[in-house]
Amino acid sequence: MIRSVALPLRLLALCSVALAACSTDKPAKKACCEQPKIPPGVTPFVVVGDEATGDSDSQKVIMQAGLSRPAKRDEIYPVLQTLYIHAMKRGAFEPIQFVATVYATESAARNGGDQGVVGRIVREQSDVAPRCENMVRYDFSEQVARAFAATNGRAQEEDPRDSCHLAPKKVVARPDDAFAHKPTYKTDAARKAVELTYPYLDLGKDEYLDKLKFTSAMRDWIEEVNVFFGKVEELQEMTFIGLSQDQPVVKITVTRAEYQSRLAGLQETVNSHANVTFASLGLHRKDDKAAAKEQDNFQSKTYRTALADLPKNRVFVSPKLK
Repeated sequence: MIRSVALPLRLLALCSVALAACSTDKPAKKACCEQPKIPPGVTPFVVVGDEATGDSDSQKVIMQAGLSRPAKRDEIYPVLQTLYIHAMKRGAFEPIQFVATVYATESAARNGGDQGVVGRIVREQSDVAPRCENMVRYDFSEQVARAFAATNGRAQEEDPRDSCHLAPKKVVARPDDAFAHKPTYKTDAARKAVELTYPYLDLGKDEYLDKLKFTSAMRDWIEEVNVFFGKVEELQEMTFIGLSQDQPVVKITVTRAEYQSRLAGLQETVNSHANVTFASLGLHRKDDKAAAKEQDNFQSKTYRTALADLPKNRVFVSPKLK
C-alpha cells in the first residue's frame, strides 16, 4: 500500500513543478493604448505610448507610434494628422499641449529615443495650429519629379505657415496643360540618371520656334541642367534632348562631376557679361544693335567653349543652329 500511494504523490509533485514553471511564462504583449481609427489610404501604424497628465480640461498628452510598413515622405503627414485629430476629439476638452512622435517601426517606437524617428507633430498651448517635422527624405524619383515641376513653373514649395500640410493642395489649370508638345522625362533610379526631352516652343504657344538660335537653345539647356543638378541631390548624370519640329537638334549628356567642375557657373558668366553690356548701353557707350551683337557673340563663344570641354561622343548640336 505504501508503494501504491508513493507513485501518485510523485506524479503530483512533478505536475506541481511543471505548473509552477508554466506560471512564470510572460503573457503575450498587448497594445497599451487606445488605437485611432485609421482612414483609408493612410499608412497603418500602432500607438505604443499614450500619456495624459493634468485635469480633463488642461491635459498634456504625449504619444508614440510606430509605422506598420515603410512610408514615403508625403505619406508621413496623414499619419501625423490622424494622431492629432484622434487626440483632439476623443475627450470633452482638447489637450492644452500635444506631442506625438512617429517611428519607422513599432519596435523602434517601443525602444523610444531619437533612433528611427520619421515625424513629429507638436501643439503648444500658445499655438494656433500644430507644427510638424518630417524626417523622411524624398527618394530619387520624387526628387526628379519635383525638379521637373520646378522647371515647368509647377513647383509646390513648402509653406512655413502650414508645416503639417493641413490645407489641401490647389491645382490651377494652365493654358499649356492642353499642349500637344510638352517636356517629358525618364528616370533611371539604378544609375541615378535622368533624360529630359525638351521642345523649343514659341513663348506661350504650342508651336515650335520658327528660327531657333544656337544661343537660345544653349540657354534653355543650361537652365534645365542647373535646376536638375541643383534640386536632385542624388543625380549623377543628365541627358538633355532639345527638339525642333519634332526632331532632335541638341543632345548633351553631362555627369555631376563635369557639371560641378565646368558648367555650374556657366550661366552666371553669361548673365554677368549681359549686365556689363546693358550698363554700357545705359551710359550711351553703345547703341542697341551693337550691344545685342556683342552679347550674342560672347554667349556663343562661351557656350561653345564649355561644350568643347565635354566628351565629344556625348555632345550633339545640329549645325543648323547658328
